[in-house]
This record gives sequence, structure tokens and C-alpha cells, in this order.
Amino acid sequence: MNTLTTPERNATELSLTVQRRIDAPVQRVYEAWLDPATLTRFMANCQGMNLAAAETDPRIGGRFLLAMNTGTRVVEHRGTYLDLVPHSRIVFTWESEFSKVEGSTVTLHLAPDGEATLLTLTHIRFETESSRDGHRGGWTTILDGLVATAL
Repeated sequence: MNTLTTPERNATELSLTVQRRIDAPVQRVYEAWLDPATLTRFMANCQGMNLAAAETDPRIGGRFLLAMNTGTRVVEHRGTYLDLVPHSRIVFTWESEFSKVEGSTVTLHLAPDGEATLLTLTHIRFETESSRDGHRGGWTTILDGLVATAL
């Protein structure tokens, strides 16, 4: 028997998908998501925040930390790498004060598109539609930063 109420079940089923074409080969795009220095460059201006620090342990079960400076405080985003398929896929949990639903997960799918990469980001499990929509804005800004970064 399912013990979740319908509104809670529906809320955690909320997801978003954002896609971008990046003028770099899949190997470089894949590595960019795992390298703290590169993460800091393309997450440098996420909705009025900048990435003050990044730490990664890119292995299945490894953790990462992204510390975003809002100008008045630092907001930490953490997660665990669940799957790493070189030059193809990265899956990680997403933990922050803006995402408190257990099982909130981000999947990055990378596909060659000529000399470029088609990146599809899918983030699942949100508490509310408002949280999902806020994350859509954040991920959109981050991917726009990745597009603008010379990899």
C-alpha cells in the first residue's frame, strides 16, 4: 500500500530538462563537469551568485561541493556521484537548502553533434513546482555559462 498522499507523490515526481549545444567535443564537456577549476569558470554567474569554491571526488560514491556566494552568504550545494560513464553520462544527487527532497538527482547526457556536444540535463524530484521552476532558471544560467566558456 502506498502511504504517500497524492500531492506529495506528485510533487516529488516533478522534473525538468534543459538542453544545450556546446561547441566542444564530448570529452572536454564531460571533464568540465568534474574539474573544480572549470566548474568555477562556467558557474561564475548563476542568477546573481558566483561559485566561491568547488571540490570534486569524481568516482562513483565520491562527493562534490559547490559553494555559491550570493553576496551576503554562501549557499552550499552538495551531492554524490551515482554514475560516471566517460564522455557520455554523469549522474549525481543534488542536495541544498533549495532542494530538500530525498532522491533529487541530476543526469547529464552527452552526445556528439559533429564537432560539438549536445548536452541534456534532467533534474528529478522537487518539493514544489516553484522549486522546480527556480532550478530550471539556475540550470539554464549554468548551461548558458558553459556554452560561453571556452573549453
